[in-house]
Amino acid sequence: MGRANSPTQKPRAWGRPDWTGFGWATGEFGLACYVGITTIYLLFYATQVLHIPPVVAGLALLVPRVWNVVADPIVGILSDKTRTRFGRRRPYLLGGALLWGACFALLFNLSPLHDRLLSAVWFGMVFLVNNTGLSLYQVPYATMLAEISRDQQVRTRLAGYREIVSRAAILLTLAGGPWLLGHAASKAEGFRIIGVVFGIAIVVGGVAAFLATGDADVPVTAYRHLGLRTQVVTLVENRPLAWLSTSFLCVNIGDAVFSGALVYYITGILGHSPAAIGVLYPVSSVTGIIVAPLWWRTANRLGKIPVCRIALALNALCCLLPLGITTGRYDLMFPFMALYGFANTGARLVPNAMAPDTADLDQARTGERREGVIFSIFIFVQQTGFAVGGFLLSVFLAFGLRSVTAAGAPQFLPTAILLTFTLCAAALYGSAFFAILPYRMPTREGLIGVDPAESDAEAS
Repeated sequence: MGRANSPTQKPRAWGRPDWTGFGWATGEFGLACYVGITTIYLLFYATQVLHIPPVVAGLALLVPRVWNVVADPIVGILSDKTRTRFGRRRPYLLGGALLWGACFALLFNLSPLHDRLLSAVWFGMVFLVNNTGLSLYQVPYATMLAEISRDQQVRTRLAGYREIVSRAAILLTLAGGPWLLGHAASKAEGFRIIGVVFGIAIVVGGVAAFLATGDADVPVTAYRHLGLRTQVVTLVENRPLAWLSTSFLCVNIGDAVFSGALVYYITGILGHSPAAIGVLYPVSSVTGIIVAPLWWRTANRLGKIPVCRIALALNALCCLLPLGITTGRYDLMFPFMALYGFANTGARLVPNAMAPDTADLDQARTGERREGVIFSIFIFVQQTGFAVGGFLLSVFLAFGLRSVTAAGAPQFLPTAILLTFTLCAAALYGSAFFAILPYRMPTREGLIGVDPAESDAEAS
């Protein structure tokens, strides 16, 4: 590519079309479909179809995430240690996608039980196994970004490819999801179809990434076992990883609250059908696809750190705009979603491009390649953010619970919906901005993959 590879890595002919890089990015397809469906519909499905009370449903989504505290580091360590003819990470892409896709389909094909508490327990158990498959897939997949290339600008471009695939998948998901719901005989039947269709999409995305990365040359180094205490020490001592993880945690909580509250805002404030999501959210996705090259080129020119701060600040500020949108001005949601898509694309793309730099810093300090460990922390933060965001959304809405229909569906106060969608989301993105302010990449001669100009500027 542009810079020298590490002594343990074979040179890559990146002058030719980047088929391996873009093929790797297709693995984001299943992840984006999963995020799009779960953040917008999963709590809605649990409360409106399974008739689980909001707070209980939030707990059923949150508790299985505790397993990821153990699962993510274990998967990271195992993939670091794995040696097969398919490489270290690729077998996990295949096995994880199969388990995860099957559980996702089952999750949306549950029937409500007579006892709502039992419904919540059963729902939570299936979600727990779903999270296991997700960890098996997502941690090794994300880790490959640090291995496919050691070049600073190429990594940013790969993160851009992945963001484009992510936005395209969300566009397809959010156009297809409402369409499937709208053409089904009932909400329950619609969600059953959604589970099967997007469960298949998860498997297809994982298999595609497995096949596309078959010729990827990655470094193979000696590995020694690291205990759980070492994982914690790694996070504490690697300050750039700590600040980046904290900031990205807030971004993901904000994404979960914003996306989950959007359907309530559309129905409870603007008075439109939930199917309007299929019209509004694609505006954000299309905008993200268009502006992703702008974000990665700007980050490569000006430096990832200042551009990351700009993106997070814009994301926070734009969430306040719906405070001025009245019931009769539904049309203003279209430019708003375009602006949100512009800002949120940068708020997700640039931090993901910065994550491999923290793995390089760890190598410079320890002499070992521990991408699996580092990325397991980063991925755990991302998954936890979505879980915490869904739980916070349920808590915010519970404070605004007005009544329950005869069918058991809760009704919420418009003020609670509005404040959750705007002020709460803005506060979370604002917290991400303040968390990234202390981020500094120390200047180290020979620090692989880190742009010396950027690290020198940040150290001054």
